[in-house]
Amino acid sequence: MRIIKANQSHFKEIIEIYNWAIKETTSTFDTELKSLETYGTFLSSFQKHPLLVAIEDEIVLGWGCLKPYSDRSAYDDTVELSIYISPNHHGKGIGNQMMQELLSQATKYNFHTILSRITSESKASVKLHKKFGFDEVGVMKEVGFKFGRRIDVILMQKIIN
Repeated sequence: MRIIKANQSHFKEIIEIYNWAIKETTSTFDTELKSLETYGTFLSSFQKHPLLVAIEDEIVLGWGCLKPYSDRSAYDDTVELSIYISPNHHGKGIGNQMMQELLSQATKYNFHTILSRITSESKASVKLHKKFGFDEVGVMKEVGFKFGRRIDVILMQKIIN
């Protein structure tokens, strides 16, 4: 397996993985399925921030990104981290490797702070973030409503430099 910078040839598989998360999990509060037309612009926007894919035999196993936290310039060195792994490849350590590479990229890009908003039901994601030195800095109570229930969001943070 390799982790590389994503390009347009990966977008279809990135969207498939994300759509699975939309349909089957609370790891995203998106509720509308994405298409190349609706999500391609977002994926193409990664010029000054990393969008990565984990691939094996040219198949995307997972993807991750560091995206701008805000469009206000005072936040320029703060990013939000997201990682999504194909359901066929959960539990194989891909999330660990993706996290490691995204943290390396954060240093390379000279970002200062990484934030993650993690739904309280995403126990594996919370555990992964703690393993890599993220601190829980707050809980936003019942901010999401998906699958007929209200869900908390845990805010986690890591200061890089």
